[in-house]
Amino acid sequence: MLRWLVRLVVLLAFVAPQAAALGALGLYIHFSRDLPQVPTVEAFRPAQGSTLHAADGRLLGRLATERREVVPLTRMPPTLLQAFLAAEDKRFFEHEGVDWRATARAMLANLLAKRTVQGASTLTQQLCKDLVGRQRSYERKAREAILARRTEMRLSKLEILYLYLNQIYLGAGAYGVQAAAKTYFGQDVSALSLAQVALLAGLPPQPGRVNPFLDLPASKARQAYVLDRMVAEGFITQTQADAARLADLALVPEREPVFDEGVPGYAEHGRRAVQTRYGEEAVYRGGLRIELAVDADLQRAAQGALQRGLEALGERQGFAGPLARLTADQRDGFLAQAQAAYGGPAALAADRPLLAVVTAVARQRVEARVGALTVELREPGLSWAKPFDPSAKGNRGQLKDATAILQPGDVIWVRPAPPPEPPRRRRRGKAKAPEPAPTLAQARLAQPPPVEGALVAMDPRTGRVAAMVGGYDFDRSEYNRAFQGCRQPGSVFKPIVYSLALANGYTLATPLADTPITVYDQGASFLWKPKNFGGNFRGEVLLHEALARSMNLPAIRTLMYVGAEQAARWARTLGLTTPMTASPALVLGSSCVYPWDMVQAFATFAGRGRAPRAHFVSRVFDRDGRILEDRTRPDDPWAPTALRLDGLLRAAYEPRPRVVDEDTAYLMQTALKAVVDQGTATDAKALERPAAGKTGTTDAFDAWFVGFTDQLVTGVWVGSDRNRRRLGRGETGGKVALPIWVDFMAGAHAGLPVVDFTAAPPPGIHFVPIDPETGLLAAEGGKALSLPFKRGTEPTRAATPIGTFDAGEVDMVEGNF
Repeated sequence: MLRWLVRLVVLLAFVAPQAAALGALGLYIHFSRDLPQVPTVEAFRPAQGSTLHAADGRLLGRLATERREVVPLTRMPPTLLQAFLAAEDKRFFEHEGVDWRATARAMLANLLAKRTVQGASTLTQQLCKDLVGRQRSYERKAREAILARRTEMRLSKLEILYLYLNQIYLGAGAYGVQAAAKTYFGQDVSALSLAQVALLAGLPPQPGRVNPFLDLPASKARQAYVLDRMVAEGFITQTQADAARLADLALVPEREPVFDEGVPGYAEHGRRAVQTRYGEEAVYRGGLRIELAVDADLQRAAQGALQRGLEALGERQGFAGPLARLTADQRDGFLAQAQAAYGGPAALAADRPLLAVVTAVARQRVEARVGALTVELREPGLSWAKPFDPSAKGNRGQLKDATAILQPGDVIWVRPAPPPEPPRRRRRGKAKAPEPAPTLAQARLAQPPPVEGALVAMDPRTGRVAAMVGGYDFDRSEYNRAFQGCRQPGSVFKPIVYSLALANGYTLATPLADTPITVYDQGASFLWKPKNFGGNFRGEVLLHEALARSMNLPAIRTLMYVGAEQAARWARTLGLTTPMTASPALVLGSSCVYPWDMVQAFATFAGRGRAPRAHFVSRVFDRDGRILEDRTRPDDPWAPTALRLDGLLRAAYEPRPRVVDEDTAYLMQTALKAVVDQGTATDAKALERPAAGKTGTTDAFDAWFVGFTDQLVTGVWVGSDRNRRRLGRGETGGKVALPIWVDFMAGAHAGLPVVDFTAAPPPGIHFVPIDPETGLLAAEGGKALSLPFKRGTEPTRAATPIGTFDAGEVDMVEGNF
């Protein structure tokens, strides 16, 4: 028996190691199945967000699901590397991917505690964790250890550290130390202090729950742990650690906005365009560099001009009432939030609306609190605020008693009041005693505009969209009215019909009847008696004057000449994309259009009949700097020389498509210039440079002006999104939209040369003096108006000289007796 036992022991001693080795090999093969490739520095291409830039290169925004910016180790301070090594893997330079000593210690601690209380993952294992999965299991840990060992065999320690520090998640959407440095401290990783790097190194265990934005005390506790570990490893002294504990972390107050530089609406439109072409994955994880065509300064100027115009209209309409009414219990909390948001009295120095709570009201005096600051509202900052009356036909009257509109507890908007005018000097007599200086900060009542608007500005030759504003405030509404708001254009549509008539035999001197007319609308089955805006009739006018003065009846007769169906097709040729109802009212703007479409149509007139190649995106680069898309202009001062040369060749070999013959387009330029020179848009002469355009007003709900100079075509729309608020009597395109256009265009043209776009007519055009009453050749000694004509279309008969009659006139006179 003893002999058999000895033999069994000898056999087991021989077989067991072999079996154990085979078992270990089998487990290794099992856990190694389908393991991912070892990460390499060359192939390190983590998800990286895209950036949006203005035409001059300044950053406008970031688009990312993971905020990340890869930086080399040489850009990271030595204390950062030491902090992560001390906190996460003190034996990093000693082990070969797995720290077996730490693993054994952690397993014993977890076994005694009957739960996971200690981890032992090395930096290499943490780097591999995302590759093998994050589920908690022994199989995952085994696969992680195998991959970590392979990684250590292929990469150097510094390469592993580089990958780890650029890959690790550190909370608040930040991946990698550079993104975390900018997210939490608003600065580059190279500028971080010891206190800041210790805080970052304490985040990896629970970055989604313990970070300074969510739990600052817990983050400070982790920072203290890291500092203690750095002292224990000899990286810093105790004195340095104590100073770091007390140092200010200089946390940024909030995360970086998605869109910066005040151009969110344009940036969002550019994002959509690029995402449509390249897909969501490329935009949010592909690391694209998207260079928009926007001029950031012009964009802000456009936003400001639109806001000022809408606010001015709102004040002309009257006061719509307070934004809210607070109880006494609610006021303290509201004021505390306002004080934290505005940061004290300095907020009143900025020209922007501020929320205030009314504290006292008298007939001509209101006191209100803006955070901790008390302000006073007096005349003339209150006089405009007569209560809005939706049933009133006009927008007239002034406020006499402030108690009729406000009471304590009301939440209102206020703006800083303009400085008072200096007192006039008295010539004689006793000097008047100076009035006591006000003891309270002066402000004026304001209100959010009750209507909305849009503005688009484009270079008619290059198609570069320099500015685009889709509404009063992107934060209040992301609805882009420039592209999504289909509105009736009113008389802005008339140039489309007139251009078709000029292309089919009409001239600027064609006489048109401005007399009463009855039209049967077959589609609507009713008789329609259209009128001019003022209700008067001129008899017979020339097409040139009919367009300049925006007469309705001559326009309707012109539509009858060209045909409504043909006019609808012509509108689509000029760039309008919305459905057109081919009715007699089409010429008066009965079919809705997008402001963007109207700008493209007028850009065709400004470009002498060539349609613009409109673009919002100038260039798109992939993460490696390769060009995916290029719309560089030859005159782009910020573009590299090579790309500008490419743009020059592209302009030569890819000319803009011609949709209107050059002669007809020149006639339209002349006619639209007359609208500014002597028609419904004479206020545009304030630009002090040649300009052209057309006003439009529709049933008191919409106001338009679309116009151009040699350098820029700009369209402005103002109105009610759902036709709930009329603009009021007298609020026309010339009074509402045109001032916004002038405000913007004046700044946009500062320093640009003055160019007359009608100065060089095409070869097929020549000017003829005509009689402004009849459209015939001007009589000798009579009134004369020089107008351009296509060769062969000019009048051949002269008007009757003053004081004489022709045979036809004699017959007409005799027939009346």
